[in-house]
Amino acid sequence: MIPKLSPLQWLIAVLLLVFYGFAVFALTRDYYLRHPLPSVATAPPVPHALPDEGVGDWVRDALGESAGGLPEAVLSSDPVLLAQEADRLFAERRFDAAIARYRRALELNADDQDSRNDLGLALFYAGRADEALTQLQAGAAAAPAFQRIWLTLGFVASRSGEESLAREALTRASTLDPDSEVGAEAKRMLQELGAP
Repeated sequence: MIPKLSPLQWLIAVLLLVFYGFAVFALTRDYYLRHPLPSVATAPPVPHALPDEGVGDWVRDALGESAGGLPEAVLSSDPVLLAQEADRLFAERRFDAAIARYRRALELNADDQDSRNDLGLALFYAGRADEALTQLQAGAAAAPAFQRIWLTLGFVASRSGEESLAREALTRASTLDPDSEVGAEAKRMLQELGAP
């Protein structure tokens, strides 16, 4: 049986709930003001989405290597595992190690344009912009219909002061598939560069 409350008791209960809600809001707001979320602009993009349960994760768990990287014997001949391991290293900002993995993956599968694109990004973030541009230009020439490599080439060129190359690459990325995410990002970057 539910007890009956007087109007004064209802008013007190409502005021307590309002006070509780305000207190939770104030504490949460204060926490996030003191501990802001990391800015998206400060972190380099992950080259392409890392799989939640990738083949590399299964192998790593099966070998009991969940705390570290995959053993060299497993990586040495599997370009898919190499690319996944390189993506993991890239996400950890270990660019030099990622570069070595991407290069090995490309030795095993020269047609892997995702790895070529990611290698270019890793080279750029490792401070080797000239090598990055060379790698990305070769990838764009080898796969002219691969939209993402044109976007990456445009990004690296714009950050390296190669404005005409950046415009050319971003224009190409935006026209290959204007309605895609990559196309929209290319258009946004072209607007940032301003009119020619």
